[in-house]
Order: sequence, then C-alpha cells, then structure tokens
Amino acid sequence: MQRHKLELTYCHGSENYFILVDFYTSKQSFKDVDFHNFTVDIVSQLSHLKIDGVLFLLETEHADAQMRIFNRDGSEAEMCGNGFRCIGKKFYQITGKTSYRIKTLSGLIHGQKLAEIFPGIDTYSVLFSRVKFDYEGKTFFNSIIPELSNNIKFTTIDIGNPHLIAQVTEFDTPKLVEMGQKVNRKCKLFPNGNNVSFYKITGDNEIFVMTYERGVGLTASCGTAMAATSALTTGNKQVITGKNISVYSPGGMVQCLTGKNNRNFSVKLSGNATFLDKYNLIYDSHIRKIVDFQQIVKFNKEIDNYQAFKSHITINKKKYAE
Repeated sequence: MQRHKLELTYCHGSENYFILVDFYTSKQSFKDVDFHNFTVDIVSQLSHLKIDGVLFLLETEHADAQMRIFNRDGSEAEMCGNGFRCIGKKFYQITGKTSYRIKTLSGLIHGQKLAEIFPGIDTYSVLFSRVKFDYEGKTFFNSIIPELSNNIKFTTIDIGNPHLIAQVTEFDTPKLVEMGQKVNRKCKLFPNGNNVSFYKITGDNEIFVMTYERGVGLTASCGTAMAATSALTTGNKQVITGKNISVYSPGGMVQCLTGKNNRNFSVKLSGNATFLDKYNLIYDSHIRKIVDFQQIVKFNKEIDNYQAFKSHITINKKKYAE
C-alpha cells in the first residue's frame, strides 16, 4: 500500500507539540522505514505547524496499546512523557479506559486519566517506575565533565531515555544550546546522544527546567526531563519525597510525585494533554508526498482553556525564566 489515508491529531503536552497518528482504530500501519520517512516528510511539508515529533498509537498483544515516538529529525525515541499523556488521552477516547499499560521502547509504562490539574485541562499521568543515575554504564552525579564544561556539574539519569542535568543559578539559553549540540553531534562520551537540561529551584517543592532535546533541539518542555529533574532534586534533598513537585518549563507546568524504594526512585508525572486540531491526510509513501491535507476539527475550547491555565501559572507563580 503506497497511499495512506490517515486521521491526525495535532496536540501538545506543556507545549511540546506532536502529530498523533491513530493506527489503533484504523488498523493500518507502516513498514519500519515509513515511520522515519513520514516523520521527516510531515515536519518539512507541514512547515506552518510546530512539530517536535510524531506519535503513533498502535495495537499490540503485549499491552493495552503501543506507542512509537519519532523526533522531528526522524530518529526514534525510547520514551516521551509529554507525548505519552497525549497518547493516553487518545486511547481513553477510543476505549473509555482510565488506566492502561502502553508498550514503548523503554518497556511497559502505566498511565491514568486523572482529575483536572486546572479547570478545563484534561489531565493524564505517566509513571516512571525505575529511575537510574547512570546511562549505558556511565555514571556522573553532580560532577564536572571536562569534555563539556569546566564549571557546570552534570548528573546522568536514565528514565527510559538518557538525560544530562545540571543546576544553574541563572539560565543561559545559548550555553544550553551549545551543550546540547556538543552532546548530540558525534560526542565520543555519549555516542547515542543525550537530552540536556538546566534547572533552578524556584520555591518550596517548585523547580524550573529548560531542555535541549535529543533529535529536536531547544524545546518548550520535555516530560522525561521534568521527571528526571524531579528524581535528581529528590536525591539532592532539594524537594520532599511524597509531596507533589510543581515543575515549570517555558511551555507550562506539570506535577511530579517521587518515591524511593531502596536505591530506586520512581516518578509519577501528571499534566495536560491538549488537542488543537484534527486533520485528514493522504500520504503517498512511494513518492514521500502529502497529496491531500484538510482540517476537519479545531478544538477551540481546549486551546482557550490551556491559555487560561498558562496565564494563571505565569501571573500567580511568576516562575518563568526571562
């Protein structure tokens, strides 16, 4: 099959923007190479939309459903916390299930539909049940990594995908981009790349995180980075275990609840899953072209509700970086 008639949902979690493809309902799928090609093609051919990645919801015999996530450059990610919440919302709309297990490259991940985090904000969770302070055998904990910086201390965290996280006193966006590019451009120390984040403690059990995302670049938010930073600040005793941590990013706010069992940390991340538009699309995988693209629904109420939420947290919390 060369022409695929697809229903797409344009959505975001904390303004981390995705195209969501529902193969669960349509019973369609792609050949492996088509997932990569479609992502690259849709990002370039729908350039009027901000797209950080493409989410695919599929059937599987091994869980309630399967999620595959491809970054805007076509690389496949192990996990995506913001995207997982959007997948959870779509799965709930299809099945009515408020609790589910989704197969990802990082394993089976549990999610739930929750009470609204703010009026009119559909809220879903993702549970990272095992957080490790290493990645592929490399362990740094609040350490200088000379290949990256002489004064910034990083920690390696594996939360299903890899993170390098550093506490800063002031956000230096060009420095974050420089670090992110260095780590993700054939870095011998991290040959498979890494997400890189800076964070500040901004209040009682409140943190602010900025992230350069592997395969994406500087992003408004990264769900796994916010969860990983929550685990790190718990390990550093900068926040309280068992109490919700409000984690802010340029794109919004989520809540993280950390736990600890022996040496293992867990993080339950809860936040918005906002649908913006629904489209019908015909994609020709042979010539790699979108041959038809039509908007069929605009979710104005969800868009307005999220803007109200973001205005509320910006005005009342004043935690956003300049």
